Amino acid sequence: MALQRPETLTTAVASFIRNAIVHGRLAPGSRLSEVALATELDTSRGTVREALRTLVDGGLIEAIPHRGVFVTQLSVRATWEITSLRALLEPYASRLALEAAGPILNAEVQAAFEALKVAVTSGDPVVVADADVAFHRSVFVRCGHDMLLNQLETLQSLARRVVLTNQISSADAPTLIAQHQPIADAVELRDPELLEAAVRTHVIEGGELLMTRMAALEAGRSKVATTGSFGLGRWPSGTTPHPRRAGLARRDGRL
Repeated sequence: MALQRPETLTTAVASFIRNAIVHGRLAPGSRLSEVALATELDTSRGTVREALRTLVDGGLIEAIPHRGVFVTQLSVRATWEITSLRALLEPYASRLALEAAGPILNAEVQAAFEALKVAVTSGDPVVVADADVAFHRSVFVRCGHDMLLNQLETLQSLARRVVLTNQISSADAPTLIAQHQPIADAVELRDPELLEAAVRTHVIEGGELLMTRMAALEAGRSKVATTGSFGLGRWPSGTTPHPRRAGLARRDGRL
C-alpha cells in the first residue's frame, strides 16, 4: 500500500491558494501552474495537484482540458444562464417544500438563516458563500420532487460560483442579510405565493448585480444601465406580489 501524503500539507497548500484568490492576489482568469506553485511553496507537484483538485470541487478554480487550471471567471452570459435557471426552478421547488413540510421547513430554514448571520461576521467570502448556498438549499430540499431536486443539486455548485464571485466583489453583511430576510419571513408566514416571489426576486436581483459588475470588465462593454441592455433574454416572471412590499403588509396586518 502506497504511503499517503500528509493531509495537512495538501490542506495548507489549498488554503494558501484559496486565500490568494479570495484576497485578489490571484485574479479571475489567471492560469495556475503546478510547477510555479510547487516551487513557490517548496512542495511537490503532486501535493499542489491534490490541493487544486479540492479547489476545483469547491468552484474557486476550473480545469479546462488541454489548457490547464484557471481561477474561475464567470461571464455575463454564464451568470444569466445560471441565474435565470435558478429563478425558474427554485421558486417552484420552494413552494412545494413549504406546502409539504411547513412547520419542519420553518425550523430548518430559520436555523440556516441564523447560520448565515453568523457566517457574515467572519468576513470570509468562502464561508459566507457556503452558508448562503446552504440557506437556499434548506428552503427547497423538502420539495418531494426527485427530478426537480436532482436538477437543483447540480445547479447548486454553479450557483455557489455566482454567490462567491458576488462576495469577493463586494462583501456587504447587512445588505446580504436584508436580501434573504423576505425568504425567511415568507417561510415563517407559511405563504407559498409570497415565498415564490421572494425567492425569484432575490435570485434575479443577485444575478443582475453581478452581471452589471462583470459587464463593465468584459471587452466591448463599458457601461450597462439596465438588464435589458444585456440582450440575453427575459427573466422568468410570476404573478405573485413583490415580496418586500407584500411581506411588510402581511406582517403589519394589512393583508
